[in-house]
Amino acid sequence: MKKIDFHVHINSPIPIEDTVKYFNDMCKRFGYCGVGIMSTIAASSHGDDPECNNRALEIKRLMPGSFAFASLDHKRDFISQTREYMSSGFDGIKILEGKPSVYRYYGYGLDCERFDRFFEYAQDEQIPILLHNCDPEQNWDISRADERAKEKGWYYDENMPRQQYFYQAFENILCKYPQLRIAVAHMGFYADRLDIASRLLDSCPNMYFDITPALIIYSQLSENKDAPEFFRKYQDRLIYGTDADNGLFGFAREYNDKKVRVITAFLENSSPCVIDGIKINPIAAGNSILQKIYAQNAMNFLSK
Repeated sequence: MKKIDFHVHINSPIPIEDTVKYFNDMCKRFGYCGVGIMSTIAASSHGDDPECNNRALEIKRLMPGSFAFASLDHKRDFISQTREYMSSGFDGIKILEGKPSVYRYYGYGLDCERFDRFFEYAQDEQIPILLHNCDPEQNWDISRADERAKEKGWYYDENMPRQQYFYQAFENILCKYPQLRIAVAHMGFYADRLDIASRLLDSCPNMYFDITPALIIYSQLSENKDAPEFFRKYQDRLIYGTDADNGLFGFAREYNDKKVRVITAFLENSSPCVIDGIKINPIAAGNSILQKIYAQNAMNFLSK
């Protein structure tokens, strides 16, 4: 069965040839025919990284069958650089600015004027966007936030807008630009709000959900009795990915392998199980649905 990991990152400062080696090894082990390389200029813990786009495009060139999404340089006009990126060989634009830690870094989010103009342009040109919005609710509560979130700077205190602000900003964009060609990373953290997820998909015909972990979404989906029907109904609008980092050795490789096991068990198993401590109530998707989620939907998302 054809598979694409449509959501990987190149955050680790390692040589391009090592990145290609690690990604090719991952593809071989899991049967992927390509990856979607997401550039992230906004490195909120250590400043911007404008060279990330150049690396992403070079990795795409060295990995046939793969795709590359550029990220926006906030020191330049969003629309003019988007034209440059798409003409230079990028397949779309990665928007990380809906993530609360990046909002904190820049001091503004998706509801600022320059994003408004960008989304209008992206809708008119039908430019594919992969967008991260929000974070898990527990990240606003120090007693519930996990150690990884705190280590990464993904804990948000009273000085930050609450989770609902990020949901509302995103939903306002979809209301204003319902024809956006947009894939929402990590299911937009709507895994415990499938009624809202359904409403958004019904209202926005070019919208997809990227089902890449945060692992918490698979706990939430497993607790939701409506999840099997949701995946059946929207089988044409869901895209597989893992959020793998390019430094796929040691803990990073082990953690990514864990995510693959959890996603695979949720999608494919026929009876409840525990995967690496996570209780999974699987949806037992058949091969026709799996083929769409693992590869075909990604290709449809990229085509105009």
